[in-house]
Amino acid sequence: MKIIIILAAALLYLNQANSQITKGHWLIGGSASFSSLKSSSTSTAQFNQTDIQISPSIGYFFKDKFAGGLRPSLFYGSNTIANSSTVIGIGPFIRYYFLNPEHIFNLFAEGSYSYGNNSGNGQLSSRSNTFSISGGPVIYFNNSVGLEFTLAYSTLKAVGFTGNNNQLRFGIGFQFHLEKEK
Repeated sequence: MKIIIILAAALLYLNQANSQITKGHWLIGGSASFSSLKSSSTSTAQFNQTDIQISPSIGYFFKDKFAGGLRPSLFYGSNTIANSSTVIGIGPFIRYYFLNPEHIFNLFAEGSYSYGNNSGNGQLSSRSNTFSISGGPVIYFNNSVGLEFTLAYSTLKAVGFTGNNNQLRFGIGFQFHLEKEK
């Protein structure tokens, strides 16, 4: 019975929440994602791969539902063939929210670019360019805090090397919407 009362109170509270996705607000937050791969193919080398990415962000709503900003990122990957690698990057992003601010949830789409420095065990340092598109739902707890679930596709191109690395990632993060002082 207590759980039903708590859930009902939470739904009433969430029903009153709306986001601040209007011109003049700041967007501060970030996300984290994790992926794990275990290859068991007989036609290629067998290996295990683990990737972790952390991406804080700061942005500004230049127009209602449209924000742009800057995002540093840290990517760490490790596998049983080539040891580990780290990519530290920074670049701009743009984001658009599809629903009106009155909703307790919203949907967003985002495009981003990152210029990074790659380093790893036994590897020479190299530079990279990463382009990403992402999107997903965001659930607002109140006027300022939203929880995001993200699906992203990115392509990384190392400078001076042929080919690229494409990746599909799932992530979770928080965004804080702050009003600019007048």
